[in-house]
Amino acid sequence: MKLGVIGEPCIDYIYRGSISHEKQFGGILYSVVSLAVISAKSAEVYPIMNLGEDEYESIAAFLNKFRNIKTDFINKSQHKTRVVNLYYKDSSSALNTSTKKTYDREENSTEPTLPVEFKQIKGALENLDGILINMVSGNDITLDTLKKIRENFTGYIHMDLHNLVMKTFPDGTRKQIPVKDWLNWCRMCDTLQMNESEIAILTGDSAPENETAEEILKKSKIKSVVVTRGERGATLYEPKRKEKGGKRFKLDKTDVCLIKNIEFADSTGCGDVFASGFFFKSIEKNLNEFTESLHFANKMAGLNASLKGVEELNKLNDGT
Repeated sequence: MKLGVIGEPCIDYIYRGSISHEKQFGGILYSVVSLAVISAKSAEVYPIMNLGEDEYESIAAFLNKFRNIKTDFINKSQHKTRVVNLYYKDSSSALNTSTKKTYDREENSTEPTLPVEFKQIKGALENLDGILINMVSGNDITLDTLKKIRENFTGYIHMDLHNLVMKTFPDGTRKQIPVKDWLNWCRMCDTLQMNESEIAILTGDSAPENETAEEILKKSKIKSVVVTRGERGATLYEPKRKEKGGKRFKLDKTDVCLIKNIEFADSTGCGDVFASGFFFKSIEKNLNEFTESLHFANKMAGLNASLKGVEELNKLNDGT
């Protein structure tokens, strides 16, 4: 198989209470590397991204350590690589339910790199079996470019909406806001991923999660919506299997708990690793078994929480 990954690389600085980590690779690199490790026996991975010239040599050299990562579609950009400061609420990154916020960290970011253009993607499409799109910055790809991909690509697309709901302000602070064209974004994929705070704010109507998932599935006609919940696991929503009388909705709902007995190290990148796990297992199963994809992705995200940074993702193969 040949698998494409679209998103933005960045440099992370992580702060957890009084504990801080040194500079480390982040952003789409979590999805790229974890997908390469998970699929090492059966696939080639093609990152399709813009990479700032300030970090190009170091990141390209790191990716070249993985024999199945092909760097043909990485574009060196004069724009500097984005830097993200991540401030977690507590040492275990547990969801703090005593606050009104439903996400567990604050973020500060420099300006995103420019979006990937269709001319950069077009050359890869005819050879790819699937594409993972992860909106790491929210600026990774435009809706117009995504529409062109969908018009010219019949393979599988899994999309993590991620920071599409996140607005970066001039001072670098970031805040989640509803997405005006949310339905058009959702229609461009086969399966869709968000965390629980992202699905809560996506449409701006404050509906319960299951109702928002049902609305997305009804209107977009995609195959599944998966919602990640950090240390509490994840939920898969699918159209209810057709019943007598032809009625298809409401939903089939499957919950899974985070795997036990993991020695916690760092939750950064868990959603990105979940995305690569779900994407790979779904395409491996010919989009016929998303429950298995859910369990596999959840397992990979849990293993990621026991690792420190992109540089340790090679250890994921211990759990495949």
